[in-house]
Amino acid sequence: MDVIVYLMDDFTIHAAPLVRRLPSGLPVETIGYCHRKRVRVGHAFETVNFSFILSGGGTYLSRGKVVEVEAPCVITQLPGETMDYGPSGRWETWEELYLVYAATQLGELRRRGLVLERKPLWPVRRDTPMREQLTRLFRLLNDPAETGAPDRIDRACELLVVESRLGESRPPLGRDEALVRTIRQHVQTHYLEHHDFDALAREQGVSPTTFRRYWERYVHMPPARYVMKLKMREACRLLVESDQTVAEIAATLGFEDPLYFSRRFAAMLQMPATDYRRRHRIAAQ
Repeated sequence: MDVIVYLMDDFTIHAAPLVRRLPSGLPVETIGYCHRKRVRVGHAFETVNFSFILSGGGTYLSRGKVVEVEAPCVITQLPGETMDYGPSGRWETWEELYLVYAATQLGELRRRGLVLERKPLWPVRRDTPMREQLTRLFRLLNDPAETGAPDRIDRACELLVVESRLGESRPPLGRDEALVRTIRQHVQTHYLEHHDFDALAREQGVSPTTFRRYWERYVHMPPARYVMKLKMREACRLLVESDQTVAEIAATLGFEDPLYFSRRFAAMLQMPATDYRRRHRIAAQ
């Protein structure tokens, strides 16, 4: 299942200096997010890392073995082990959130069952709990220096790993979650088309009211807003990576009125499209 659209920029947060009031015994050093990772990584780390691959895929070479990577999954990197991983093949990019722990935490991570040397990669077959925890973590990261936030962030990161491990062998999807996954995957692939969600629900054999209740439970936003966020995410990419005008981008995304597109963009991103392009093109240089 695709990750909930967060519409946030790439970031790296160094959490090691943050003051903990109630230490968990497992302080995270660094948290990072990359929406469209393109480069491969090929070296050894001095830290213990968890990479949550949220969309896309590629390969992971560890201990002489090449493993196929397809989201959602988690890959780990242990201190001193040379490895090679990143997008490849039919995937030009992947979406990744990574957690970095000090090498001195390896023993504690093992004790808690969060690191298994025999399993450097695990798939997350039922990922809704993990993604819900990811949403909580992103909210905490809005103000990581707030009193009490570092303690909550440490625990949220640990729970994120826990939920990914539990999701590896969860039972088959319930009918409600399977239905939402089917429709959401369709919408994600065809988000530029008009969607009659009531008709899609009936095609799946449920009433529109039941479908919307299921959808809100797992996606946490109305269907129309989900589609709008997919469009705005693509708008962000086009603003930074293409030379299309704002009006041309609006037309590409199916907006008949470029002014309406501009208003929606500014409301959701908290800045005009032209300012977003200027700021992030400079940052990318």
